[in-house]
Amino acid sequence: MHAKKFIDDVVASNASLLALYAQGRQGQTRLGTLLDGMALAGGQRQQILALIKLAIDDATYQLVCGIEGSASLGDSQQDYTLLDEEGNTLTGALDALLYDRLDT
Repeated sequence: MHAKKFIDDVVASNASLLALYAQGRQGQTRLGTLLDGMALAGGQRQQILALIKLAIDDATYQLVCGIEGSASLGDSQQDYTLLDEEGNTLTGALDALLYDRLDT
């Protein structure tokens, strides 16, 4: 796996998670069930989902930056090395790759 493929998979995972939330109870997530319980108007629901997407993207970006050492994870800031199962190093440009993929 290469870094770009890893980031593509991360972005796809985030999109899948948001899609599950958008399904409400049918997505079988607690957040989706809570959204259904709020009885929001269509426009309000879309606004909430946009905020959730922003939160997912921000949290993912913060985590990736923490792995890369460009931001802290908790109270520690250091570089980590992320390897795939074949021993390929994925870190080194993950934060820049993810930044380019997110709607910022």
